[in-house]
Amino acid sequence: MKRRRENASFIEQLKRTVRSLRDMKPGEVHVLSINANYGHYQIVIGAKGVSDAQDSSEMRPIEINGEIHHLFVSPRAIRAMPSRQQVMENLKNTVIMNGLTVHLRDPLGDGHHLSDENGSNGLHAREYINLAGTKGDELIERAEHSGSLSMAAYRLIQEDILHAIRERKRKKTLSAEKGKMKQKAVARS
Repeated sequence: MKRRRENASFIEQLKRTVRSLRDMKPGEVHVLSINANYGHYQIVIGAKGVSDAQDSSEMRPIEINGEIHHLFVSPRAIRAMPSRQQVMENLKNTVIMNGLTVHLRDPLGDGHHLSDENGSNGLHAREYINLAGTKGDELIERAEHSGSLSMAAYRLIQEDILHAIRERKRKKTLSAEKGKMKQKAVARS
């Protein structure tokens, strides 16, 4: 089951976790607002095109707007939290990007393709803390121009959104179970 989730498109994973998305009609648009661990996001799940309505696939365009608290960019990885090794090395060769404004558009909703039309995707940091010196400037420039920064942020946001939705469901279930246990205890006494 886990392997199936990892290979499923982002829209399919959302549909598994959010009941109202399962019965979306071809012309419907849904908007979700999510407060998650690494930031807060607004997800716009677009309508299927007229030509796509006949298609059995569940691909729909997805647009994500929001803010990520911070990203840690190093030569090896782009992360929302620094690795243990980075912390032990006092974040050497790392650029910290704070307060990132996010606008990402996935025309297929599969979680692997970002739209490149008219520079519609963007990550803009309010602050850069460069702990890598001149290499840090080159690192950020290379990541922005190659698209790896946007794609890494998109993957992090997907995981963050799905985790937040699953956690909310789990807490709701636990809360309901506690309420039932209290009712049983009151009924017994």
